[in-house]
Amino acid sequence: MVAELRQKLDQEEMDNVIYDSRFGDLETLTNIFTNEVEPKVLMTIQDEYSLSTPIHMAAANGHVDIVKYLLSIIPKEDATILVNKQNDMGNTALHWAAYNGHLEVIKVLCEYEADPFIKNNAEHDAIYEAENNNKEEVEDYFLQKYSIEPEEGENENEGETDDKIDQDDAKTAATVSDESNVKFSKGTEIKIATEESKNAMLDKLGEKIENLEVSDK
Repeated sequence: MVAELRQKLDQEEMDNVIYDSRFGDLETLTNIFTNEVEPKVLMTIQDEYSLSTPIHMAAANGHVDIVKYLLSIIPKEDATILVNKQNDMGNTALHWAAYNGHLEVIKVLCEYEADPFIKNNAEHDAIYEAENNNKEEVEDYFLQKYSIEPEEGENENEGETDDKIDQDDAKTAATVSDESNVKFSKGTEIKIATEESKNAMLDKLGEKIENLEVSDK
């Protein structure tokens, strides 16, 4: 008798899927979505604080096999929604892949109609991320695919403050916090602590404390 696949995951279970995607564990993910969990559940999986999805994590680390697999197990229209989903900082998986220069991942995301013109909270799109971080191969791909003419006379200092926002967000995707015992495979680490989730968690904690103080008064 074939066991019924689960229709819902709790946050801890979602986090496990996110980490497996982050570290490129295709075998575990295949087992999860073949024998344990209904593939459509993938649409609901996100980090509790940063709102980043397994696709964000796999894309940031250049795990093209993970990106291909996860997008292949759900309907095309759902996959398109997922690749364009924005996290708490407004970034899509394409933002992160462009920031880190993962061209093969970008090609797969674009096959599923990832939108390179979506802007994050810093008003930057994926094309800007590639250009601003000297990912020339990725930038050329975008310019050719979408028939974009390079802009002349751009101000190199424009958006320096916002660039820091992009850095903190994009780099965190491929790293673990200092408290984690998980180790990276060689070549996938980007060497910066996860701050986005921590900051979001602290913000939420601050809100709760403020609400408690108000109620006490």
